Amino acid sequence: MSSLMSIGKSAMFANYAALQTAGNNIANANTPGFSRQDVQFADAPGQFTGSGYFGKGVNVTTVARSYDQFLTHQAQVTGSTSAADSVRLEKLSQLENVFPIGKAGVGYAAGELMNSFVDMANNPVDSSARQVVLGNAQGLASRFRDAGDQLSGLQAGVVQDVKAAVGAVNDKAQQVARLNQQITGLRGSGQPPNQLLDDRDRLISEIGAVINVSTIRADDGSIGMFIGGGQSLVLGTQVNTLKAVPDSFDATKI
Repeated sequence: MSSLMSIGKSAMFANYAALQTAGNNIANANTPGFSRQDVQFADAPGQFTGSGYFGKGVNVTTVARSYDQFLTHQAQVTGSTSAADSVRLEKLSQLENVFPIGKAGVGYAAGELMNSFVDMANNPVDSSARQVVLGNAQGLASRFRDAGDQLSGLQAGVVQDVKAAVGAVNDKAQQVARLNQQITGLRGSGQPPNQLLDDRDRLISEIGAVINVSTIRADDGSIGMFIGGGQSLVLGTQVNTLKAVPDSFDATKI
């Protein structure tokens, strides 16, 4: 009877753990970076008798993430590419608005100036033709000034965006290093710290949305992050800091 009670108790606790994990999955369905978790079971070691081994119920071995390293890496790479394309599209769209087509564009004003030069050359004594040339020249110069002012504004915006991005990358890299330290410290427990692993994967994806990174997993559970063709950003608990510096030929650019 005691063996039956022990088997029933182990089954109750194991399935309670499964229900608790399922509830946690539902609660975090919309949590960014959360990986669904599964309870893994194993039958308890059997008890030997003269008639053979009798089962003693079920044990919970671990709570594991539904995780695939290859798919996670591919998602990070494609997310980085998508973010880069989105920023490129945004900046090109802004640049396109600086040089509109049609009568509002610089090209139209330049064409009008060339045409007025032709008219003046055909009738050089006509004072009105000369006035038209002057007016068109002023109009073209005004459009060049407007375009230059807009380009300067776009450049200033890019500088601010880069500075903000550098600060964000440095902050997130520090967080990845701290998570590396915590994860390696918990490695001796024999159980995966799922929440910390999810947080680290999320941070790596967020950094990848700003700058292209490659990652290497170490034997101690930490992850190294590299940028610029091999320069280390995070290596274990060590972090290198990015810095935005002025262009040596144009101090308005970085």
